[in-house]
Amino acid sequence: MTLEGLYKELADLNETEAQTIHKLVQALKRTRVSPLAYIEELMNFQPVGYNEKKDVYVHRMLITDELKNRFKILHGGITATFIDTAMGATVFQALGPDVKVVTLELTVNFLAPGVDGWLTAETKIVKRGKTIIVMETKVTDEREKLIASASSTFFRLDQEVR
Repeated sequence: MTLEGLYKELADLNETEAQTIHKLVQALKRTRVSPLAYIEELMNFQPVGYNEKKDVYVHRMLITDELKNRFKILHGGITATFIDTAMGATVFQALGPDVKVVTLELTVNFLAPGVDGWLTAETKIVKRGKTIIVMETKVTDEREKLIASASSTFFRLDQEVR
């Protein structure tokens, strides 16, 4: 694809489609200076911090039209991606940025549709072993309605397995 070919593709977009492309391009450009991946930028993923009282790590994402399915609710795969991203970020926040982990297992219970606004993920580390980390996450909307709950097992790549 050349720039000229791209310009031709863009020429017949309506205003809504042009706005969508603009958001996608802006997210892509932010990855040049941000440590976040493209999908994290599309979700407007934000670490909020550690809530000592609840013993959870808090993250947010913004529901936008680009992330919704044909029923005009947040796509389940995006919800799962948000949870997985929040869990991975929790490991980095709790154990440091040099810790390398991958998801071994992720179970998500979708409890209510995500319709609009900000979603908040609260993630708790349940068990921190030498090579395995188990976590739980609850996702709520701005009205504090429970949207999803999840559990996961992460594997530490930075630990030598004997």
